Amino acid sequence: MLDAVIDWMRQHQIEFFWLLFFPVLTFLLGVVMMLVVIGRLPESYFLQSKIVNGSEPHDTKSGIHVLLLKNIVGIFLVCLGILMLFLPGPGLLTTTIGLVMVDMPGKKRMLIRVLRVKSLRTLINRIRDQRGRPHFKFDD
Repeated sequence: MLDAVIDWMRQHQIEFFWLLFFPVLTFLLGVVMMLVVIGRLPESYFLQSKIVNGSEPHDTKSGIHVLLLKNIVGIFLVCLGILMLFLPGPGLLTTTIGLVMVDMPGKKRMLIRVLRVKSLRTLINRIRDQRGRPHFKFDD
């Protein structure tokens, strides 16, 4: 039985490598991108008073390229986060950070609902502490 497993691993070395490497890569990418986004958001980002007519106000100074890149990275993080729900890594947190970056209607309300989880709020504020940033403010 063990010989059969070893033979299979020898025959499928590339697939076996990716089977081990991909979860580690997604974990590291998710953590790095999550730290950058949490550190860069303003402390008032999650206040409902900033929501205007069901959507957040857009910055007209930023170009289409920045907006496109931000959405691509956000979608990537959402996909990584969903994968991390089944693979090693902070899946819920990475998905939440990805949602922060994507521009879509109702995004802020959905994030505020997700961030009602006390442990998630504590975690993101601890990350901000380590980066020397003030805690996020919430309406409740």
